Amino acid sequence: MTEIKWGTELSSLSKSQQAIANYIMGALPHIPYCTDEDIARQAGVSTATVSRFWRAVGYANLKAFKLHLLQNGQATPAKKMKQILRKVDHAEADIITEIADIAASNVTESGKRLDREQFRLAVEAVHEARKLYLFGGGAAGCAAELLSFRLNRIGVDAVRMAASGSELLETLMHAGEGDVLLLFGFVKRTPELTVLLAHAKEAGCRSVLITDLLVSDMIQECDYCLQIDRGEMDGFHSMTAPIAVAEALAVGVTKRRDGQAMEKLDRLNALRKRYSAQLPK
Repeated sequence: MTEIKWGTELSSLSKSQQAIANYIMGALPHIPYCTDEDIARQAGVSTATVSRFWRAVGYANLKAFKLHLLQNGQATPAKKMKQILRKVDHAEADIITEIADIAASNVTESGKRLDREQFRLAVEAVHEARKLYLFGGGAAGCAAELLSFRLNRIGVDAVRMAASGSELLETLMHAGEGDVLLLFGFVKRTPELTVLLAHAKEAGCRSVLITDLLVSDMIQECDYCLQIDRGEMDGFHSMTAPIAVAEALAVGVTKRRDGQAMEKLDRLNALRKRYSAQLPK
């Protein structure tokens, strides 16, 4: 993906302007066809806010930004044609191929986007955690469940938290110094994520955020951030990349624990053999 040059640090923008930046960076193929009104509607802000946004990030207006995209290869004829075909080619579409292509694209982009040092630090935090608290709302629950399964079997004390509402406080009340909160946070900041990040700071927990947001104040509030790609903001959001990162974290922690982790897995295998007649796999 061609780098977008902004005329200011995006973290210094207002929340409304950050919402606009998030939409633009997640929907670049659409931007050449958009008006300020379209962007305002998708980002949930006013048209006037979008107009002010361009000046805040160093462009005279939307037209100037579109010219920048064109000059940097974001709006080529091939990309335009592919975008149109995706919209109209429904009757004879090969669904498996289309979904597989989307998933492959998300994983490839995530591999480019994910900061390796942040990943290393996240692995170290999970390895050292007294207890790991996992949060994933909605579709992210499957990634949190998988990570919990992988880590518990190698000896990490991993606890799933409620996906929403005040019920998650029943678990959160036990999180304190030495613990780690690992949060899957996609699309937008939710009240649950706000509470969890605030508690992490107050209770002395370390926090790991896995997100598809490129601009968010949550990135500054967490200790470690793993940024991934799940597709265009207004398109199909695949869970392939979050699952891949969850698997990578599990492998990273297993590698970090080395003999200790393998001992746990060998013990599991021994139990399977011992009770194979009563509890077949």
